[in-house]
Order: sequence, then C-alpha cells, then structure tokens
Amino acid sequence: MQPLPQLEQCLRVAFEAGDARHPSGVSLASYFLRAPTRGRRRSELDGQLLFPPPLAARLSGEARARALDPGSWRTCREPQSVVPLATREWLAKAALALEKAEGPTAMWSLLRAVAELEAAAGTLLGARMPRAVVRQVLHGVGMRTLRVEPFAAFAVRVLKIGQAVYAAFRHSGAGHEEAFAAVQDRLWSPHPTGRRSASGAEVLGSYLPSLLQAASGHGRRRLRRNHDSRRTQDDARALLARFASGPGMRLWPWADDSGRLLPQGALAPETAGLCLFLLLTRAASERRGRGVSPIFFQAGFGAAEWLPDRTDDLAVRLLAAHGTPRGDMLEALALLLQATLFPAAPGDVSLGLQRLGVDIAQGETDAMVDRSRGRLAELLRWVEENARELLETA
Repeated sequence: MQPLPQLEQCLRVAFEAGDARHPSGVSLASYFLRAPTRGRRRSELDGQLLFPPPLAARLSGEARARALDPGSWRTCREPQSVVPLATREWLAKAALALEKAEGPTAMWSLLRAVAELEAAAGTLLGARMPRAVVRQVLHGVGMRTLRVEPFAAFAVRVLKIGQAVYAAFRHSGAGHEEAFAAVQDRLWSPHPTGRRSASGAEVLGSYLPSLLQAASGHGRRRLRRNHDSRRTQDDARALLARFASGPGMRLWPWADDSGRLLPQGALAPETAGLCLFLLLTRAASERRGRGVSPIFFQAGFGAAEWLPDRTDDLAVRLLAAHGTPRGDMLEALALLLQATLFPAAPGDVSLGLQRLGVDIAQGETDAMVDRSRGRLAELLRWVEENARELLETA
C-alpha cells in the first residue's frame, strides 16, 4: 500500500468545506466535466461496487445513501466541458474554477493531490519504464501528437471513489483518520484484473493498480501494436542503418565532381535520417496542398497509405532515431533538396552551402544539381518501397 498524504489532506479539506445544505462537502469531480470523446461510455459510481460487503458492513445504509446523493455535494456552478488533452488544459481550468468558487486552499490541495497521484501512477507503472513510454501510456504524448490523456480518467475516478468513501464514513460518525484508512482499504482492496491463471481462476489484484491499467490500456495496446508491426524506434534505426550501409552511397542525390557526398563527405545513419525526414515532410506537405508533384507521384507517394499525418509521424520517428539532429546539417540538406526540386541560380546554392561549411565550387553546382534529379527519383522509390512497412495504420 502506497501512502497518499496529499490525497488525504485534499479529501479532508473538501469534506470540511460542507454546510447545512451540502453536508458531504465540495464535489471535486464536478469541476472535471469531460467533453464528448470517442471511447468507452463514462458511468457514475455504482453503490454496490463502491461499497463491497466488508466495507458496507462498517457503514449504515443512511451514511452510504447520503454520500451517494448528488444533492449532498456542492458542485461546480458553471462547469466547462474540456477534452483532457496532454496540454493539461482540463486540470488548469478545473483548478482555476475551484479557486474561484472555494478559495486557494481547496485549489492547492487539489493540485498537490493530483501531482501525488501522478507520481504514484508512475511508480505503479514501473520504475524502470522509460520516461518516453510513460508519457505515451499515461499522458497520451506521442512523437508529434497530443491524444486524450489516460491520466485524466484515472485521477478523476480516484477522486470520485475517495470522496464517496470518505464522506460515507464521516457521515457514520468516524473521525478523519478512520475515514481515510477506509479510503486506503478501498483503493487497495482485491479487484478482478481481467486475467486468468493457468488453472483458469480469475486473478485478483489491488484496485488502484487495476484502475490505472484500465485507464492506460489504450496506450499500452498502441505500443504493443507498434512493436508487433515493427514500428518502433529500433525499427527506424534499423532502416537507416540498412540504407547507409547498403544502397545509400549509390542513391544519395548530391555529390561533387570527385564523387564526394554532400554535405558531409560520408553517409551516416544520422545524415540519412535527416534526408528522409525532409523527403517525407515534403511529401506530406504536397498531399495537404494542391497535389503531389510528378517526382513524388511517380515514386508512389500518391498512394492511399501515405496519408499526410502518417507520413509526418514516420518522418519524425526517423528524425529522432539517433537523438537531437544537427541544425546546420538539416539546413544544408534542405538547401540541396530545394535546389534539386526548384533550380535556382548556381551562385545562390554554392554560397548558401559555403556559408554552412560545405566546400563546393560555384562552377560545380550546375552539374551537381543536374545529376541529383535522377538520383532523387531513385531514392524516393527506395524510400516508398522500404519505409512503407513503418507507417502507422491504426
């Protein structure tokens, strides 16, 4: 059982803010009104499930009924429905509304309790789990997208359960310590996990970890699906290594008259990642605009699989496969690609490259750009054929 002192203080502050009309205190969950989103239908607390027989035996029926009566709680007067994205907009709006209605003490107790629940959730997920995985599973933060945050559902559910159990015991005459001990017992009580043992028996686990597993289930399934479908960072690194050590030297579009590759002189997986990032983001941009240019269309980027969001997602994964990219290298490659797709004055290209530390004579630029067009078409065909399997399809 993990101690939750900030949650304890939050429940006490909320209950003791009650009055004659609202003996159960302030309903914290009423400040977290969620806007409609796709997924499972949200339901209110079920009294029979909330108070299992061992817990219900310690309470009177009147105390349970009062804790479950919406009229015994003081709720948010003008709740704003929010889609709980990983920007934490849902938390910020709820905290500000609570401060306006109940004062700073209630607001800060809520913020501290939510921060404590976040730390506890990270511990329950596993101390060795990488931070990037925790962000995807718990907070809905992908490489380039912010999805609905699973932690929102987890935190609000814990507040609902904690407040109902705490209020029921306080209504039955119990003191603060006994009431919060009952909350701890409820949060860590045995609960079906949805799994079965080798003998077929249903596996039970503590309720709080089971609740967290349910809230983060979509993120876990997404990570597992990506792993099974070979769409992880390791697969992105493998593609870049295969390109750099294999056909990369032959397909690389830009080289001077002596055959030295531009802009770096050698082809490393990191450089390949930068190049493929530029090509894929260009393809996605054209799909969103007026249409795919002939060189990208002939390579296959007009196909239905290469939807702009999927293409951008793959581009970012390839860019991030080897850590933080070099800004000067990215700028040099962008200049070379721009010169190949939209020929400019040779002097402009060579001066731009020299400014970035790439040594190329002005007289070589025309020939280099002419050679690059045919090689770029071949490179785009290779990328379309080999990177297609890394696209997210769900």
